[in-house]
Amino acid sequence: MTYVEPALPLLLLIGFWGLLRAWRQHRTRRPWPETIALIGITFLSMKVGAWALSRPLEGGYHRNPFPQEDADAIVVLAGTVSPPVQGRPYSLPAQDTYRRLQHTLWLFRHWKPLPILVSGGITDSAVMRAPHSETMRRVLESEGIPSAMIWTESQSTNTHENARYGSEVLKAHGVSRIVLVTEATSMPRAARSFQKFGIDVVPAPARYIQLSGDYTDFLPSWTPIAQNGETVHELVGLVWYKLRGWI
Repeated sequence: MTYVEPALPLLLLIGFWGLLRAWRQHRTRRPWPETIALIGITFLSMKVGAWALSRPLEGGYHRNPFPQEDADAIVVLAGTVSPPVQGRPYSLPAQDTYRRLQHTLWLFRHWKPLPILVSGGITDSAVMRAPHSETMRRVLESEGIPSAMIWTESQSTNTHENARYGSEVLKAHGVSRIVLVTEATSMPRAARSFQKFGIDVVPAPARYIQLSGDYTDFLPSWTPIAQNGETVHELVGLVWYKLRGWI
């Protein structure tokens, strides 16, 4: 918890106090818009709200960290990568990319030592000097993965291109069945994208939105708001990809 995180439930509490006063004072004009807005903000800022909204995307995936079927390679998709800055002349994987890489490493060490395809190009040529896949390769090599076991795809800038260019690399190596690593919310769109190019996918989600089973599930915070943003992004992305014929 950060120092400012308690501000959100406090501000919401003040908002509900003011809303209660408004309901008592205004007998003719009921503050329905304000009520709906405040309840909506509260729901979207609770972990239980983020969990509920993620069910259409995450509900079908098994929580066992071991893949449920065999495969010929592991594919990990790039998320965000922090570009070089003054004093740090190299890029770093951001939290989402690092989480995916760590899950990939765990699968390699504890499940099967399969070849790993890192997929991701340059998403912003103004700030990035190297494709995301090179940053990911460097992390895997630093963790002891042999260079010969790491394949790279460096042209893609989105999930559709991950699948398009990644499938070319996979087929060149005779691979038609993969374990796919990304977040559970992103898995439906990513898996269908690879399937569109003739690649069978065994899902291996690197993160689920989960409940704690205690009061924190109902305590408003900033994290669920960000998670709900990701969920909405994926739901809209599924519709967009379907309209484009990409899935």
